[in-house]
Amino acid sequence: MTTHPYSKGKVIRGNCLEILPKMKEKFDLIISDPPYQSGFTDSFELIKSKLNTNGQILWFVQPTELYDLPERPKQILVWKEPYSPKPIRKKYREFLDLIAWYAYGDYVFNKLLWNLMNSVFEDVVIRDKRIHKWEKPITLMERLVLVHANPKQKVLEPFMGSDNLADVCLTHNRYFTGIHL
Repeated sequence: MTTHPYSKGKVIRGNCLEILPKMKEKFDLIISDPPYQSGFTDSFELIKSKLNTNGQILWFVQPTELYDLPERPKQILVWKEPYSPKPIRKKYREFLDLIAWYAYGDYVFNKLLWNLMNSVFEDVVIRDKRIHKWEKPITLMERLVLVHANPKQKVLEPFMGSDNLADVCLTHNRYFTGIHL
C-alpha cells in the first residue's frame, strides 16, 4: 500500500477491501463505482462502516444489479450514457447507470439551480481518450459533490478509476481520499 498525498487529500494504492478495515477515518460522502457484476453487496457494509453518522453513499450500479441492493436507497438517480462499451447479445442495449443514493441522519443536501436538480443526468466524458473504461464525466461528479458535501467535508472513493472525483474535490475545497488498485 502506497499513499500519494494531495494538498487536501490522498490516494492509497491497494485493494480497498483490504485497506478499508484498517482505516480509522470516517467520511461524509462516499462515491462508489465498483466493478460491475462483482457482488457489491458483499462490500456494502464494510464501506458503510466508514461513513459518518450524517453521511451519504452514492453507489453506481447497472440496472440488473438494482434487485441486489443490500438496503433500500433514499432515491435512485440515473446517468444516461451517450454511448455504451457494453456488448449486445440477444438483449437491449443499456445506455444508463443507476446511482443508489443512501442518506443517513441529518445529511447535507445543497440545492443548485433548479434546472440542475433533476434526478436524470446526461453528462458526457469530454476527452481525446478516456482514462478509464468506465470513467464518469467530471461534470457529473462535480454536481454530485456540490449537492452532497459541504466545503471541508471528507469524500471517499473506494474504487478509484480516474482522477475526476479527486480533481472535483480539490477544486471545490473538499478533502479527498481515493483507493486505487
